[in-house]
Amino acid sequence: MHNGRKSAREAEKTLCRSTYMMELARGSSYIASTLTPATQQAAIAEVLNGFREEHGADALLIFRDLLAESLKNRKHKLAAEAVLNFELP
Repeated sequence: MHNGRKSAREAEKTLCRSTYMMELARGSSYIASTLTPATQQAAIAEVLNGFREEHGADALLIFRDLLAESLKNRKHKLAAEAVLNFELP
């Protein structure tokens, strides 16, 4: 049963990754380009709030996870951690 839940979660992530590919690329690039912790936090807020306004709150948590994965893949581990630790509204 646990494997079924994990598989469903992975399937959802795969679907969301392809659905929001442009938003993920744009958001991770924007966040990765910041130079200070303050601008990084502002960029994270802008990306996540913009996503929520455009696509609704239902997919926000999975988008946040995928955004962090994208940043890790770009070798921006600290930025990925900041995204995961960002308090959502």
